[in-house]
Amino acid sequence: MFDAWAITHSFLVWGRTRQERQWRQIRIVVTPSRNFTSRWPLLRGTCTCWNRSLIAVGEQFAQALFVQLLQTSVTRERPLAVVAGRLNDPRLRSAAGGPPEPTPAEVLAHEIGHTVQALRLGPLYLPVVGSLTLFREGPYWWNRFENEASAVGLFGGLVEDDVPLP
Repeated sequence: MFDAWAITHSFLVWGRTRQERQWRQIRIVVTPSRNFTSRWPLLRGTCTCWNRSLIAVGEQFAQALFVQLLQTSVTRERPLAVVAGRLNDPRLRSAAGGPPEPTPAEVLAHEIGHTVQALRLGPLYLPVVGSLTLFREGPYWWNRFENEASAVGLFGGLVEDDVPLP
């Protein structure tokens, strides 16, 4: 039962927010508990920032991310951000010239946006932001953390020395 919690892979990415000057290395852990077919309903298909330097994703998400990175050059010199600063507003995303659905790299940029919140809030991060993240982005005060994460996160690609081998 707890095999689904096992970490199958991990790798490092470069991340920062628009306000930060320095890039940070962020560990991405891959676990089957976050797959779309997971028996854990609250984790199914999710990516979660746990703290300032750790994000958990599912195996299927990691595969889709690597496929995207084979097709798109993402580097610290050419970082990727969330189109129009919103993951879940197809109209706004399309108006900005992006696809209506977010790409895996955009979702990772969003999660990287949460890492700065974890830096700022310390031990309060998970209880405060975690309890509000289920509400997603939107126009209300309780959407603040999700809106901010999408607006500020930058994904700078893989840390070259830490790319997992097939």
